[in-house]
Amino acid sequence: MWHYIVMALGWIIKSIYNLVQNYGVAIILFTIVMKLLLLPLNIKSQKAMKKQQKIQPLLAELQKKYANDQQKLQQETMKLYKENNVSMMGGCLPVLLQMPILIALYQAIQKPLTYMFNVPHKEIPQDVINKIVGIAEKAGQAIPEKASEYGSYVSNLMQTRQIDISSWAGQVGGKLHDWYINFNFLGLDLSRKPQEALSALSDPLNNISVVLLILIPILAIVSSVLQSKISMKQSGQDKVKNDQTQSMNSMMKWMMPLMTGWFTFILPAGIGLYWIISGIVQIVQQLALNYYFEKKGEDFVVKVPEKRTQHGKKGKKH
Repeated sequence: MWHYIVMALGWIIKSIYNLVQNYGVAIILFTIVMKLLLLPLNIKSQKAMKKQQKIQPLLAELQKKYANDQQKLQQETMKLYKENNVSMMGGCLPVLLQMPILIALYQAIQKPLTYMFNVPHKEIPQDVINKIVGIAEKAGQAIPEKASEYGSYVSNLMQTRQIDISSWAGQVGGKLHDWYINFNFLGLDLSRKPQEALSALSDPLNNISVVLLILIPILAIVSSVLQSKISMKQSGQDKVKNDQTQSMNSMMKWMMPLMTGWFTFILPAGIGLYWIISGIVQIVQQLALNYYFEKKGEDFVVKVPEKRTQHGKKGKKH
């Protein structure tokens, strides 16, 4: 099942690439397409954040009233959320869904032959083996001389070096080669990993590609931090004074940006470009939807949970 999901994403990227003939532009357009597909979920998430924002005054009262009784505070908080049909994780769903998309996208980018050009990756036909060997030989790669070893060597290339094969195909056959991908985007090679820039830091100003590679994880972190801050502000989480909630918010505020920075540092720059554009589009969507709800006068009536006497019965007058 997962294989077909990745194949579908690879097909979308390849279809867009065939139109624009630039991998960076294809990634940007792919990101926008995915965001449009997830827009209904983002609208639902945004409404959930608006609801959270509306009940913040009542939460503040509960925190003040039960400051010395954390168990009671938790019970009353859950009751308030349930009464108003508010999910504590409602605004986080788009972020959680982004992870499997990101993993699938990583596989599609890491293995373009398999997921973009539909080249068999398990039982590799002899004509595919010959083609890969020919590309690698002409690109100056070390290929074992014995024909019997080609199969195992090609299997290794198909597992770890598919991006390289696409780049080599361009060197061997030019832009007309059927496996060629134009990874260059504004001077940045999207097939490279930002961590590779560390070996060229001695003189980065003379190499624009090194500077751009270093900027990828930095910009990804910035977009992630901004997105987190806007989400917390729109849900009212930035005003919560409960120590436990503040601690969790603080952890979430920095955990995602740090994870973003690490992943975009060690993975191909194409992943980082997707993450940056995804963050920018998400921020624009959040601000636009928030403006729309405010202008429309989207209201949310806060319900206060009923107070009950002991045994759940109303008091009688005598």
